[in-house]
Amino acid sequence: MRKQEGWLVPLSGPAEPGVELVMVPGAGDGPTTARTLPPYLPPSWRLSSVCLPGRGHRFDEPLPEDPYAVLASVVDAVDCLGPAPVVLLGHSLGALWALEAGGRLARPPALVATVACAPPEPGGASGMEEPDDTEDRLFIRGLLMDQGLTDPECLDELVELTVPVFHADLTLAGRWTAPERPVLACPVVSYYASQDGLPPAPWTRHTTGTTETVWLEGGHVVHQERSAELLADLSRRAAPYLATHGSVGAHPRAA
Repeated sequence: MRKQEGWLVPLSGPAEPGVELVMVPGAGDGPTTARTLPPYLPPSWRLSSVCLPGRGHRFDEPLPEDPYAVLASVVDAVDCLGPAPVVLLGHSLGALWALEAGGRLARPPALVATVACAPPEPGGASGMEEPDDTEDRLFIRGLLMDQGLTDPECLDELVELTVPVFHADLTLAGRWTAPERPVLACPVVSYYASQDGLPPAPWTRHTTGTTETVWLEGGHVVHQERSAELLADLSRRAAPYLATHGSVGAHPRAA
């Protein structure tokens, strides 16, 4: 089995893409977090998602305990992709993994985009909350309801399945420390949601490249709620940097 199999799941796009868009899901989540994105991909972009153990096709695997081992596996998987420039898109906790993975790639990313995540203090903790069973169950239930799931039995079942994975990911975050110095040299675009409660803050202390913040209407899963708007904006902002990496691929509706 090649290194990227299992850790990286191809979801949509051409076999020989002009751009590799890699989604890094948030706590408790897997490749399904990117399910609303494919219809809005630029034609030359291929979408893949990171899949950690304990979710998706890896449901029966032990939950990870070492964040640095996870990061090493993610880096290996992305490094096995083809020659097209890479754009990393990290949601919530996934933005932290995108930050550090981006700095470790053999071929640096053209751009890193963060969604619904505040920049951590350099050399400090992740900023994620500690696991709390009651609060986390309410949070997960709210997210599922926001995504249209209202059947009580299905809700209860999904909450029970998701909570242990969510807690394992928060524990991973608690064992991770943000890099003390910038690990990225590429641009970082950070998307914040109007109903998520996070003030827009650029990730200037984590890259020597440019930083931008973008405000979108929506909640914590704004990448699902505003997929078309997000991808149009992302492809437009990425275009000049992709050109220097050998590909443009701007979204036609973002021109």
